[in-house]
Amino acid sequence: MPLFVPVKPFRVTLMRLLTIFVISFVSLLSSNVYASQTDEKRLKIQAEKFQTGLDEAQKGKLQNALTIWEELNQSGNLIPELKRALENNIAVVFIKQKRYEEAKKRLDSALQSDAQVATTLGNLNQIYAYDAQKAYQRIFKETPVNSPKAEWLYFDVKQAKLPTDNVITDEKNADAVRLIKKSLEQWRQAWSNQQVKDYLSFYDKNNFIPKNGMSYKTWEKGRYRSLQNPKFIKLFFDDIQVTPISSTMIRTRFLQRYHSDRFKDNVYKVLLWQKNDAQWKIVQEVVIYGAN
Repeated sequence: MPLFVPVKPFRVTLMRLLTIFVISFVSLLSSNVYASQTDEKRLKIQAEKFQTGLDEAQKGKLQNALTIWEELNQSGNLIPELKRALENNIAVVFIKQKRYEEAKKRLDSALQSDAQVATTLGNLNQIYAYDAQKAYQRIFKETPVNSPKAEWLYFDVKQAKLPTDNVITDEKNADAVRLIKKSLEQWRQAWSNQQVKDYLSFYDKNNFIPKNGMSYKTWEKGRYRSLQNPKFIKLFFDDIQVTPISSTMIRTRFLQRYHSDRFKDNVYKVLLWQKNDAQWKIVQEVVIYGAN
């Protein structure tokens, strides 16, 4: 019986495996390079089409711009920055055409990321301010109503980042996001349990802006009635989205399913939370009817 096992076949097998590995690695690398080049080419074409729409819009040819942007928006495979800029600019066209309800939905859709949130949120708030001014005018006839203005967003293909499969977590806002999610659930429970004082404790008395220009005290009395009068309230949230806007401002958006013995509806709602003295409070509450 031989004392030593021949090593030559083993070396041959090892070399074959190494060769297969190298060939496979090179093939994979080549395919990744090709995919990256394809993505960059597609991104460049999309950016050029976006700019064509912007040129038309700035010439006052709003319908042409709208057609170009809607077509690009429906083409798919858009990176978040481009998607957001498209939604914003389509909304700007609607604002200029006085199609405010459609603009609201587009701007709300654009608020899914925080890189360009400041401009987009500003445009959306101008429409809400316009609605409030109209409500004032019904009571005080001399109150002026200022048509909302809007600001275009630009898309720079050179600064755009291609999508990645890696999940990027914003560690700076992670704790705040967790706290807001917890507060949102506690707010829902207080409302469902008809605990008015607990429910109202989530609002910033000094900075909260009630709808239709009413005072905080008037709004507060109305909430007492809304929570206490029903025999029961069932409240559920779906599609919850939490978007940090700054170190002291966070936006939540969700589908609210409300059911009581008096009323039942499903609406999308947006809450704006602001941090004051280490506490997060609601400073704005907006209902979006007919949102998709």
